[in-house]
Amino acid sequence: MKNSSKQLARLTQTALFIGLALALRSFSTMIFFFGAPGMRISFSPIFTRLPALLFGPVMGGMAGGIVDVLGYILKPEGAYIPLMTLTAILDGVLTGLVWKGISKAEPKKLQTALWVIFALIGVMGGINMISTAFYPDSLISRALEGVGKNKEFLESGLLVVAGVGILLLVLDIIARKVFPQARGHKYYIRVLIAYGVAGLVVTVLNTFILQIFIPDLGKMGFIVFLMPRLVKEVFMMVIQSYIAAFLISIYYRIAGPTLSQAG
Repeated sequence: MKNSSKQLARLTQTALFIGLALALRSFSTMIFFFGAPGMRISFSPIFTRLPALLFGPVMGGMAGGIVDVLGYILKPEGAYIPLMTLTAILDGVLTGLVWKGISKAEPKKLQTALWVIFALIGVMGGINMISTAFYPDSLISRALEGVGKNKEFLESGLLVVAGVGILLLVLDIIARKVFPQARGHKYYIRVLIAYGVAGLVVTVLNTFILQIFIPDLGKMGFIVFLMPRLVKEVFMMVIQSYIAAFLISIYYRIAGPTLSQAG
């Protein structure tokens, strides 16, 4: 009976977050590329992903899929693409899985690990670019040529990912110095990682999907189309993560972690 009550409470609160996400999505702005919808600016992911943080990946995936379908019904923009609903579900699942894995980790250790990871990604991208430019007959260059049009992502794309990651870490340091007493600091770096991993993975996947299903977008180079989408994702991710971290701190303060998967 106790478990049933908890599950009902989680479903009820998830429904509330879905409603808030849909309300925010109705005020979103769609940016068009060559007349085709290519990038949405919205704060709805704050609440779409909260169930993943509080109640786990299953609730997160469910919230992501429902918001995507209902959001399209309420405010259709362009053709409906089922694969985008699948990536919306993946977004919630990934957010929940990443959060579950790092929710107990110490922020300083996470920061150190991230600095190392992003530095290695940047080095890999730099090596790939140098090999292609100056050593076209090397094993690395031939391997890159073999991946076809995705070669750009393994060169400049990796450098972009590294730059984005390092920028996020720098912004976190700045935020802690500017707002040392802010309530959400306890959770911010972990929320940022969870939102960041899900957001960046889904952004890359959705870029592929949009270019496949919308011919006008397919005419653009992958990196050319991906870059503004990544910039938008990073900018919104920083703001959304900070708000979500603050809301989580309030949630645990009021309700405690009794209904959540991790806290």
